[in-house]
Amino acid sequence: MQQLLSVLQNETLILEKNNIEELEKITQEKITLTEEIEKNEQQRIHFLSIRSLNPDEPKQWLQDNKLISIWSKIKELSEQAQKQNQINGLVINGNRRRVQTKIDILSTSAPAVELTYSASGENINQHNSNTLAHA
Repeated sequence: MQQLLSVLQNETLILEKNNIEELEKITQEKITLTEEIEKNEQQRIHFLSIRSLNPDEPKQWLQDNKLISIWSKIKELSEQAQKQNQINGLVINGNRRRVQTKIDILSTSAPAVELTYSASGENINQHNSNTLAHA
């Protein structure tokens, strides 16, 4: 989880630079790490299930203080990674919207097509001439 969080933090820096090659490399790293984490999670679930322990009830299987501490750290890192991934997703979506806006502006050939924005900042293509600008 620590490695994944580190990769996600590096991804943020790469997104700021808009470096596609580095983004492709880090995406592959994320895929490899998430596959490894998923494999480990499935092993944990299987290990606990064959011992008739509920994987979703840590109180059943966390008896040792050291294990409790490790599990707590794993959960904390997981939450941080999820937050960082959401931030990176917002940055990617923001970049995607900006690129789409530029494409829309460059590909708009008819003067009747106007670009306006909704309350959430999304582009709205208006194909009618009844806008305030034409009134």
